[in-house]
Amino acid sequence: MKRVLMVFIVIMALLGTTGLMRMGPETAGNGFLRLHVIANSDTPADQKLKLEVKDRVVAMMKEDFQDLNDANEARELAIQERKQIEALASEVVTSRGYNYPVEVCIGEYDFPTKSYGNFVLPQGRYQAVRIILGEGQGQNWWCVLFPPLCMVSTSDRGLSVATPQEAKVSFKCLELLPRGAGMHVSKK
Repeated sequence: MKRVLMVFIVIMALLGTTGLMRMGPETAGNGFLRLHVIANSDTPADQKLKLEVKDRVVAMMKEDFQDLNDANEARELAIQERKQIEALASEVVTSRGYNYPVEVCIGEYDFPTKSYGNFVLPQGRYQAVRIILGEGQGQNWWCVLFPPLCMVSTSDRGLSVATPQEAKVSFKCLELLPRGAGMHVSKK
């Protein structure tokens, strides 16, 4: 019992000092760089094109971002490579027979709550690489470039979003404790 309580206290202290327990909407974007691709429209062809652009850009950025240490480095690299990102996205668009303009912006944008497996990012403002295809009036797709969670969500099409009521924070390390090892309070 004392050992379980000590493990719990150490875990909570570590989470508190790293800021994970304090990650609310006002601090949600710290330490992350997201990718946001917005389709021209909601037609099946435009949605397919959006996903093709996403796949190519994620593949390029995965390789370029693999040795980075923090979100600021990732953002700076994205700024340096903005023209290459735009050229790659434009290449995909024109190779599919479309003449949509492509705009790549890097800045801070609002995002809804999003979960990546057991990891939940709350609604808030995040630094992001935003790719707008054509009119930018279609459904969008997003992921986290840094730390690299895009690879976790490659099967997720970004079309369904957990509402704040559905979002759940879990502590994987506590789930690993044996059943019945929880804290019990006895009355004396």
